[in-house]
Amino acid sequence: MKTRLTDLLNIRCPIIQSGMASVATPSLVSAVCKAGGLGILAAAGQSAEVLRDEIRQLQKTTDGMFGVNLVPIAPRFPDHFRVALQEKVPVLCSGLRNPFSLTDTKKPAGMMYIPTVGNLKQALSVERSGADAVIVQGVEAGGHASKISSMILIPEVAENVKIPVVGAGGFCDGRGLAAALMLGAEGIAMGTRFAITQESPIPAALKEIYLKSDTADVVLSSVWDGFPMRVIRGEKMKRYRGWWTHPWDLPIMILSAKKAYGASWREMMAAVKGARLLHANLMQYLVGMEKNRICIVTGDISRGFSPSGQVVGRIKDIPTCRELINRIIAEADAARDILLSDRSSSTHGAVAI
Repeated sequence: MKTRLTDLLNIRCPIIQSGMASVATPSLVSAVCKAGGLGILAAAGQSAEVLRDEIRQLQKTTDGMFGVNLVPIAPRFPDHFRVALQEKVPVLCSGLRNPFSLTDTKKPAGMMYIPTVGNLKQALSVERSGADAVIVQGVEAGGHASKISSMILIPEVAENVKIPVVGAGGFCDGRGLAAALMLGAEGIAMGTRFAITQESPIPAALKEIYLKSDTADVVLSSVWDGFPMRVIRGEKMKRYRGWWTHPWDLPIMILSAKKAYGASWREMMAAVKGARLLHANLMQYLVGMEKNRICIVTGDISRGFSPSGQVVGRIKDIPTCRELINRIIAEADAARDILLSDRSSSTHGAVAI
């Protein structure tokens, strides 16, 4: 299946695996790339030294086409950005803020930039700043979601930008891919669906929770980490109202995050400053990002939360990435054939009348 996205990235299938923190590890990214999509490595949640090692692993295990996702408000972001530039990653992705504009850095020749946005204004802005494609993420998405439905956002952006548009939020199968293409997208990006694959590093117990969840189990709120975020919450988080209701969490989570990132106190405070510029609750951001990381790494969701899109209610199995991508392409081709057949029948009918 060829689109402008497959031509741009030199990939077989117009499918991107989202750069999910603590989930998009080299094993998952490599599996997606080998299956014909674009895997995106998550920089957030680790030290710059580990990120460099993981990039070099992917340079050896893929055909050289993969992405790295940066979170400009995460601890040690400047180091993550520096490593990505030094290692000459082929595709750089980001959300919330533009790392090139933020650091007054010119995008290197040969590097593609594919940011994630949540509205048309942001899409137009990143296009003007030199983005090669744009991921538009609807309100259905897991993690930090937009306020606009994918059904509205995808065609709105596609009609107003010249770069390829990638739909995100609510996609898990071939019918979704076919729908996105009809709306004007050149491909889709999926997070929750790839998180529930055999190569995904999240613990089996947490994968089972995803499989048992339905649409009503995912909740969008800014209470989790200070930004609007859609998650599956643990039982003891059902009445959670913020860090101030559990003040003892604050020092524990800050120290845990500092250790995980290998960050100094100055670097931790720089991340807090970035969150403040985006009008997030600072303490909630510090507590929330670590609760999220611990839940995904350990699989214990009772006192935490795990990002999930509304599409989780339609996910019923744990395939390999190759099985999933092949299935999506086959389903999309079948949906396209049905559509073309219906159009042909309607045309012949009109002529006969």
